[in-house]
Amino acid sequence: MAGALCMYRRKLGKSKVNNIHRFVSHKNSSTILAESTLEFHGCYHLEYDHKVLSFESQPEGYEYIYENKVHRYTPDYLSRMKNGQEPYIEVKPARIAKRKNFLDRFYCMQDAARKSGRDLLLWTEDLIRKYPYLDNLQILHKYRTHGAITAQHRKVLATASSYSNEEISIHELACSSGIETSQSLSVIFDLIARNLLVSEMDDTPLTKNSLVELNHDNCSKIY
Repeated sequence: MAGALCMYRRKLGKSKVNNIHRFVSHKNSSTILAESTLEFHGCYHLEYDHKVLSFESQPEGYEYIYENKVHRYTPDYLSRMKNGQEPYIEVKPARIAKRKNFLDRFYCMQDAARKSGRDLLLWTEDLIRKYPYLDNLQILHKYRTHGAITAQHRKVLATASSYSNEEISIHELACSSGIETSQSLSVIFDLIARNLLVSEMDDTPLTKNSLVELNHDNCSKIY
């Protein structure tokens, strides 16, 4: 990448200070390592942001100049977007992100990233832990399965399709799907996680009363 001073890669390992968190990513077909709970929670956003193709933690780092000295920096994440952009992400608690000495240094890191062709974004808990969105993502991740669409998935999707583009509650869809209720709920949450069913999750907790509808664009690819 033209303009970068020097690139290097840092490896995460056991630390007396930090407890390494492990996020199982279906999107990446790998386990993502995170150095803090806040970074770990950030993985949920990257995993379920449908504009993100893939992401990695502790990507190749670079050098930047701050107060006339060369410093090394490793971003917390590199995200690869569907539009071709590959922004870096720095995760920091809001109490630190507001400090002048951090912001002065961050702007230098951001400037060096832009010169190398990438943006550097700053994420705090105000974005990462916004309620109820993070809670909803954690529910989806709990029920997300790996592998191909099953007959149960198809039965639920066919039931949702029969409602002629109308929204239906998760509970009603579960009862109408023709499979056991204990299984149908987990299948529906899995389908939302796969973006085959869609539901409003930004401002409303995900419950059995939440409304869902078929994502026709994605469902057309599996039939």
